[in-house]
Amino acid sequence: MSDQHHLTAGAGETWACASNGGKLGAVAYTFDVDFVHRNPILSTAIMSEWKTSTEAATLGKFYSSWSAFSLDHPRAAHWIALDAFFDDEVPLPLKVRTIAATGRRCIVLGRVSPVQRSALSAEGAVAILDDDWTAAEIPGQIEAIVVGAVPVLPAQSSIGSRLTDREIQVLELFAQRRALTASSLAAALGLRTTTVRGHLFRGRRKLTAAGLKCATRGELANALQEIGYSHTDAQWHAAGRW
Repeated sequence: MSDQHHLTAGAGETWACASNGGKLGAVAYTFDVDFVHRNPILSTAIMSEWKTSTEAATLGKFYSSWSAFSLDHPRAAHWIALDAFFDDEVPLPLKVRTIAATGRRCIVLGRVSPVQRSALSAEGAVAILDDDWTAAEIPGQIEAIVVGAVPVLPAQSSIGSRLTDREIQVLELFAQRRALTASSLAAALGLRTTTVRGHLFRGRRKLTAAGLKCATRGELANALQEIGYSHTDAQWHAAGRW
């Protein structure tokens, strides 16, 4: 006996697919999925596997950087598969928040900690695929998420959701020593030094009010990791990015 899985898509569109023994049956609607991932080998492998392994999810565009995706953001697909380990100036939770704010659905690709899962869920991620899945398996796993055949992340609350977009960005870049001073960070972001200092002050005040220590740069880095808004050095190394 087959079960029916229903999902509301975009502007009130609903479709159903039959599921029997974990296999997806005929579908009445398909979704485009855009990939934002910096690994060209994985991207090429997924592209070659996609056509023969999915029915409900069709491959949209590949973007090798967040900046390239941002330029094309208004035309992006309804579903976005996002690399968890882009080494750039936009922290992962802020990327997820940006995608969710436009009504799109974000699937994070990469191994993150339990506290990061909660933080990303609070920012709007609907699922996380860790790095145990091969390129041949990822399209099928994404399709299962798209059609609702596997549970999505439960709604969560997070201390980090109290931070503004700029506070997240400035705190993370400052904590990770992407700039030695507020003035050099301001120059890199195209902001005034007083503006950056204001973001640092207000962001730290919110973290302190939540009981976190963040007076020094090291304490700030630990605080962001504690609430799931920053990767550890070990995670970067494990992902092969540092």
